[in-house]
Amino acid sequence: MSTEDQKLFLSIGLDEKRAKDTLKNKDLTVLIKTIIQEAGVSNGCEKSIGNLLYSLATSQQANSPIRSNVAKAIAQEKIKTSIQFAAATQYLKDNKEFNQESFDTQCGVGVVITAEQIQKAIDDLFTKKATEISELKWHIPIGDLLNPLKESLKWADLKEVKTLLDKKLETTLGPKEKEVKKQVAAPTSVKKVEEQLAAITLKENTNLPTAKKLKIRECSPKFANQRVEVYAWIHHNRNQKKIVFLELRDGTGFLQCVLAGDLVHPSIVDKLLREATIKIVGTLVVPPPDKKCPGGVELQADYWELIGSSDPDLEGIINQESNVDQLFDQRHIMMRGTRASSIMKIRSLCLFAFRQHFFENHYMEVTPPTLVNTFCEGGSELFTVDYFGKPAYLTQSSQLYLETLLPVLGDNFTITQSYRAEKARTRRHLTEFLHLEAECPFITYEELQDRIEFLVVDVCEKLYKMDPELILSVNPEFKVPKRPFMRMNYSDAIEYCKKNGIQKKLEDGTEVDFEFGDDIPEAQERKMNDQIGEPIFLCRFPAEMKAFYMARCPEDRTLTESLDLLMPGVGEIVGGSMRISDFNELVTAYKKAGLDTEEYYWFTDQRKYGTTPHGGYGLGIERFLTWLLKEEHIRNVCVYQRTKDRITP
Repeated sequence: MSTEDQKLFLSIGLDEKRAKDTLKNKDLTVLIKTIIQEAGVSNGCEKSIGNLLYSLATSQQANSPIRSNVAKAIAQEKIKTSIQFAAATQYLKDNKEFNQESFDTQCGVGVVITAEQIQKAIDDLFTKKATEISELKWHIPIGDLLNPLKESLKWADLKEVKTLLDKKLETTLGPKEKEVKKQVAAPTSVKKVEEQLAAITLKENTNLPTAKKLKIRECSPKFANQRVEVYAWIHHNRNQKKIVFLELRDGTGFLQCVLAGDLVHPSIVDKLLREATIKIVGTLVVPPPDKKCPGGVELQADYWELIGSSDPDLEGIINQESNVDQLFDQRHIMMRGTRASSIMKIRSLCLFAFRQHFFENHYMEVTPPTLVNTFCEGGSELFTVDYFGKPAYLTQSSQLYLETLLPVLGDNFTITQSYRAEKARTRRHLTEFLHLEAECPFITYEELQDRIEFLVVDVCEKLYKMDPELILSVNPEFKVPKRPFMRMNYSDAIEYCKKNGIQKKLEDGTEVDFEFGDDIPEAQERKMNDQIGEPIFLCRFPAEMKAFYMARCPEDRTLTESLDLLMPGVGEIVGGSMRISDFNELVTAYKKAGLDTEEYYWFTDQRKYGTTPHGGYGLGIERFLTWLLKEEHIRNVCVYQRTKDRITP
């Protein structure tokens, strides 16, 4: 039986060693044989197909109930590339039932990327990176070119991309020079080799001017020709034997450094690994006009000292072939990358811009509790915790607490974590998110919309003024949205969907028109938003669809003075409403929602002791950033995402 199994494994392209090793694992042998049968390749297949089937058998999704569909797709060569395979295993993770249309869409089945499309993408990239390519020539890290191409040519064959990229490099830079080894007249003595490799100890030259300690953000032409001292991580390194180029990172910026002589002695140069931390001392110089450096200066080093070493295994932790799960398992490493670190900086600036907006407009910040004994949005979305023998919850929203601060502070806001026990697996849902909320007294429904609109536009303007280069490095297409935003009633949205073929999907898979009272799901809502192509205030939802505290429209008591702000590419980023201000109406709303009025006594008292018309809203910081930076998935703007399937690291 083992001999026949070995022949079967060899027939699908496994080498002899892998086939024999597999046979040592009984469970894996049975699994691979089952997958081969599901794929219909028991009589053999191409090696590329066999390797993907083997990868499927050894993946974390090997026991998925819909695995056979992926096995067949691999055998039919619908799934051919590593990127498609990663998308397919992600599909297995996210779905329990198979849908051919969604599978094809998510895995790029049938998508043909022509050589002409690849060439155009390469040409565009070379135009964009012309200065960098001209400066570094053949020393440019290949990943700096391949990674952007992988994003723009998602389903292309990477081998074809690499081949055309190499041709473009050769056309642009000329043939790559081969290192010519010099003929040595006589063999070097053993003693001389030992002397060359003997460990040296670098010593700082005390005769040089005292170095000024700077953060990288401070390194500018202002300190040209001065000796400085910098502490940083090695972001990239390029060793040209007699000269080493380092790109340093300290969280405040990037700095290019040049090391030569004893600073790159063979006995110590291997310590200059990526992500090692060093102290480096040297003279800041302004490069020639045709040479571009971060901050407009380059550090000519005269001394360095290792602070913290880095392990060579770093290069194998994540690479171009890593799937989404692997990348986010190593999020602490991935965030050190150029794009991810830029997003973290923008996230920080974004919070500063929001607070700046609020304080400039005389709001006061509140820090409400996140452990609560009541709920705001709905009991089914609560995380329950044991609070010394009593049930308590992680907050869904701080709105009710903010309302109690209206008589104390007037306009107020908070930026606090909120939690939703949602099982949704969409590209915009999180179970823990940063929630910006604000409450405002003595305003009208129209004024509430104007305030939200002003907030979004003002924060975008502030962010762009703070660091336009940083924003555009992540989203080159960013533009501050123009006011006023479009206003659309919920009833008009239902009619728009009917007229434009946007339908709801029933449980049996059939599609029908939306009717008044239907909740428009995320995908259809986003489709409508993307078709219109501008920010939309979706207004006046039916009362049955909204939370108990929302005020009714005076012109139609079946509707609420509610709103969602939809942004192209993401959908809803803000939800808000006018709040019920009448005591009796609020008590009635409690009863209709099945809530215990005694537990909400502190909230009800706001209507008993000096009520007022008031409104407020909640904005998801991560959704706002996803829209602003045009990110494909909300997880990319999180520090450490929390979703139904991820609570680590």
